[in-house]
Amino acid sequence: MKEMLSVLLAIFTLLAKPASAEVRVIVDHPRLYFTADELPRLRELRQIGVHKKIWNNVRESADWCLTRTPREAWIAPVKPDPIYENLYDRFYAIMGDLAVTEHLCFAYTLSGDQRYGDTARDWVLASCRAWRSEAEGQPDGSKAYAVSRLLKGVAVGYDMAYDRFNEAQRREVREMLADICRKYYAGYFATPSISGPGFHTHHASVEWGSFGVAGLALLGEVPEADTWVAATVKKFEEHLLPTGLAPDGAHVEGATFWASTMHYRLFFMDALRRVTGRDLFGKYKKYMNADLALASVAAEKNPGYNRSHQTVALEPPYGQLDYYAPVLMFLAREYRRPVCQDLALWDRSLGRIQKTRYITPHGEQLLFELGGYAYVWCDASVSAEPGKAPRLSRNARATAGLEERAKGNKESPNSRAKLLYHFPSVGQVYARASWKPGDLLVAVGKSRLVVHAGGHPVLITDGVPQNHSIRGVTDDGSVATIRIGNAEEAVTVTLRRPDRLVIRRQAAGEWQWWCHGKPARDGNKITWGDRVSLSVSAGEIATWEPAGHTVTLAVGFGKLAMIDPAPAKFPRATIRPSADDETVILEVRLREK
Repeated sequence: MKEMLSVLLAIFTLLAKPASAEVRVIVDHPRLYFTADELPRLRELRQIGVHKKIWNNVRESADWCLTRTPREAWIAPVKPDPIYENLYDRFYAIMGDLAVTEHLCFAYTLSGDQRYGDTARDWVLASCRAWRSEAEGQPDGSKAYAVSRLLKGVAVGYDMAYDRFNEAQRREVREMLADICRKYYAGYFATPSISGPGFHTHHASVEWGSFGVAGLALLGEVPEADTWVAATVKKFEEHLLPTGLAPDGAHVEGATFWASTMHYRLFFMDALRRVTGRDLFGKYKKYMNADLALASVAAEKNPGYNRSHQTVALEPPYGQLDYYAPVLMFLAREYRRPVCQDLALWDRSLGRIQKTRYITPHGEQLLFELGGYAYVWCDASVSAEPGKAPRLSRNARATAGLEERAKGNKESPNSRAKLLYHFPSVGQVYARASWKPGDLLVAVGKSRLVVHAGGHPVLITDGVPQNHSIRGVTDDGSVATIRIGNAEEAVTVTLRRPDRLVIRRQAAGEWQWWCHGKPARDGNKITWGDRVSLSVSAGEIATWEPAGHTVTLAVGFGKLAMIDPAPAKFPRATIRPSADDETVILEVRLREK
C-alpha cells in the first residue's frame, strides 16, 4: 500500500501541469515499452508475418548474446587521454554491455525463455557492479555521454527482467541507478549550461533521454524520480524537441546524429506515454521529421557488416539502414506513414543487434541494440510489405506521384512522398528516381557526391567540389537538376527519370572516384552485371584500379585507429578531362529488372 501511494503521488506531481492530459498510472514492471497485459499478444505475433521475420533475427542475436561473458572489472577514466583511447574504451564497453543486456531482456520478455531472462539478470547485475564507481567521480561532459547510456540500459534491464531478480538484487539495482542519477542530476543535469537552451543537439538528446528513462523506471520506488522525469519533460518541451533538429529536418552535426537523436526521443517519449499518460507525440509532431531518412535510404540491407554509403548515402558504416529502420518503424506506426514502414522493411536484418566494425585497440566493440525496439514498434497494419502494392512502371509511378501531390495527397501507395529533398541547413541535396529499392539515387553533400544504382554505390567522390555552394535545385517530376560549384569548379547533376543520370564537371585536373561491387571495365565504360553501366562521354578513364581504394576506420578526430574485423578494398577510377574545355561528362544508366 505504501508503494502504491508513493507511485500515485509521483505521477500526480508529474502530471500536474497539463490539466487535460490523460492519466494512466502503471505501477508494475514491465512498464516502459510494454506491460504484462500486452505480452500475450506480442508473443503471439512471433508466428505472424513481419513480426515473425523480425523475431527470427531477435532470437539469432539473443543466442549469440548467450555466448558472451558479463564484464567484471571497471574501466576507470584516465587523464590525460591524448588520442581518446580511454574515452572510446569506456564508451564502447558501456554500449556493448548494455546492448547485450537489453537484447536479452527483449528476447526474454517476448518469448518467456528463462535462459534469456536469467542471463539478462546476470548482465544487469554485472553492469551495476562493474560500473558502480561512476557514482563516485565528478560528473562532466566527457563522461555523461557514456554514463547516461549506462543508466538507460540498466533501467531497461531492471524493468523488463524484473521478475528474474530477488528483492535483494532489485534493491541493489535501484540503489546503483539512484546513486548515479542523484550525482548527475545535482552535478550535471541541473546546472545552467546543461538545463539551459544552449544544450539542445545530439549529446543533449542522448543524455537527457537516457536520464529520463531511468527516472521512469524508478517512479514510485525512488523519491526523487518524479523530479528527474519532470525535469526531462521540461527539457524536451522547451529545448530538445523545438531545436534538436534544424528547421528543415536535418541535423547540423550529421545525418547519423539525426538517427541517434530520434532514437533517444523515442526511448523516452514512448516510455513516458506508457508509464504516465503524458503524450508528447501529438503536440510536437512537426518536430518528428523523417525527411532526412526518406531522402537518403537507397538500398536493401542484408545481414552482415556495413560499409559506408552501402544502404544510406553519405553516411558511415555504423549509420546505415539498420540504424535508421527502427526509427522509421516507430514513425510509421505513430503517424501512419506507409513510406516509413516500407523503407524500414528494406532492412533484412531488422531485429538483430548491430555489430559495427568499430573495435578499439583493447578489443571493445561498438554495438547497438535496436532490434527489440523494432519488434515492439512494428505495426504491420500500416502498409503492405514492399512489392505487394500494385506494380507500375517507373514512369507510371512518377506520373501517379505528381497527380496525387496535385490533389494534396502526400502519400498514395504509389507516390509515397516527394522524390527530391534539399536541406539548406547542412548543404545537402538528394534526388531519387522512385521508391523502389535499388533504383537510381544521387546525394550531394558538402564534400562528397554519391550515386546509387542497382543496389550499391557506383560512384563515391570526395571534393565535389570542396567548399562549394548549391547554385540551383529543380525538379519537375521527370527531370531533377542539382548545380553546385565554386570559383574553380562547376558540377551539374541531372537525374532523368526513370533510368538515367548525367554528371557534367568543368574544372582543371583529374577527377577520382571509387565504388562498391565488382564491376568490369571496357575502355570508357564500366558495368555492374547487366543492369548498371557508367560511361564517360567527355574526357577519359585514365586509370582503373580494381582494388585501389581503402577505407581506414578511425575516431577521435582521426587520432585513434580502429581494429576493423572486415577490411576491404574497392575499385577506384581516375578520369582525365577533355583537353579542349576541361569537361567530364559521365552517364549512369539502370535497366529495370
